Amino acid sequence: MSYRLNRRTAPYLFLLPSFALLLVFSLIPFVQGLYFSLTDYPLLQSPKFVGLDNFARLFRDPLFVASLKNTLVYMIATVALRVILGLAVAVALNGPLRGRVVFRAIFYLPVIAPLVTVSVIWRVIFDTYSGVLNAGLELLGIAPIPWLTSTAWAMPAVIIMSVWKTFGWNTVIFLAGLQGIPQQLYEAAAIDGASKWRSFIHITLPLLRPTILLAVVTSTISASQVFDQVYVMTGGGPGYSTMTLGQMVYTAGFQNYEMGYASAVSVILLLISLALTLVQFKFLGQEVKY
Repeated sequence: MSYRLNRRTAPYLFLLPSFALLLVFSLIPFVQGLYFSLTDYPLLQSPKFVGLDNFARLFRDPLFVASLKNTLVYMIATVALRVILGLAVAVALNGPLRGRVVFRAIFYLPVIAPLVTVSVIWRVIFDTYSGVLNAGLELLGIAPIPWLTSTAWAMPAVIIMSVWKTFGWNTVIFLAGLQGIPQQLYEAAAIDGASKWRSFIHITLPLLRPTILLAVVTSTISASQVFDQVYVMTGGGPGYSTMTLGQMVYTAGFQNYEMGYASAVSVILLLISLALTLVQFKFLGQEVKY
């Protein structure tokens, strides 16, 4: 009896530490954040319940509107580029390429590099007067671009850096998906006279749908949490041209000490991420049969 009881309870005992960490560091803060979003909570004072006042204030706040727009632009651009580049590089590395193992490692190295360190390096690269990028453009006869000091170029600079840093993750995911596609399908298509492009469109893409879904969802969640590179490279400026919802949460909560307002921004960001994820599952989550 005791032996059977131990066999039944042992798995739960092994899972208990993970559930405890999840409860303490995820579920409880999540519930607290929802509650704080309904309060007026100066950081050094007790929270006072105000209902939906913080959310009503959000949509009257020009900074929130600008941050929401910038976040959506950043998410759409980075997710699209990360998925497209990741897939393109994965297809190239999946073929008969000499040294492809080395190339796989090279493309994945930026993923494991510390984000703050990479952001500092790219801030130097994007420097208007001494940056390597503008030095290269001058050699081509192109005038220097004020990457981080222009409202027109600051967001593209952050997007370029973010895509370079992260698309290697999608490359690895797509490589795993490509290697799971039976080669017999390509051989049969070649016998029928299908070109490589038609094989890619009618075989590779449909069978990669679950992998594409994974890449799109993880990229979307990652993009919605953008903060470090914006904080290091531009600080949300110039003006509010790179201010994102993540940066706004930090500014409201830890510079203006409005924790209730910051929590409301976080809730909106969560709802946006959840809505986009549901849409992605709707259009990409169908089962693939072959």
